[in-house]
Amino acid sequence: MHHVEPGHDRPSKSSRRASIVVLDAGPISLLTLAGVLDHQGYACICARNGASALEALSMGRQDLLVADVGDDAAAVLADLEKMRSVDTYQDLPAVLIADAKWGGLEKKTEIMAAPTMCLFKPIDPNTLIAVVDQILWMPNLVAAHRRRGSRPSRPGWVSL
Repeated sequence: MHHVEPGHDRPSKSSRRASIVVLDAGPISLLTLAGVLDHQGYACICARNGASALEALSMGRQDLLVADVGDDAAAVLADLEKMRSVDTYQDLPAVLIADAKWGGLEKKTEIMAAPTMCLFKPIDPNTLIAVVDQILWMPNLVAAHRRRGSRPSRPGWVSL
């Protein structure tokens, strides 16, 4: 059994309250993605294009973007950049879902300041939920550690 610090519990199915923007140009896969997330207790806003996803940010606090890159990974990355340029969304985490032809996309997401993960198709719904849980949970854990961190006694050193 894993030990989890108090106040840093992973979300349980009954406690999930995050709101997720699901971006996918394909109507069937959009509904499938949103359905998997909704079944796990997440609130979802569906968007078929970047403009709709950007508009979703004005509909209340959104906690995550899950986007299928489809045939245009560059456009989805540009849409993500636009979303993160909105005040209070600079650290919006994202999960990008891509075909194998977009191999290397994960390298572009690794250098992004905000948490961004890449999954390659075909994906198992349980894997998607595990990644969503992790990306929503980890920024909160990192922020808590930053608050608890002490001033370094020596330059370049930090005690946690």
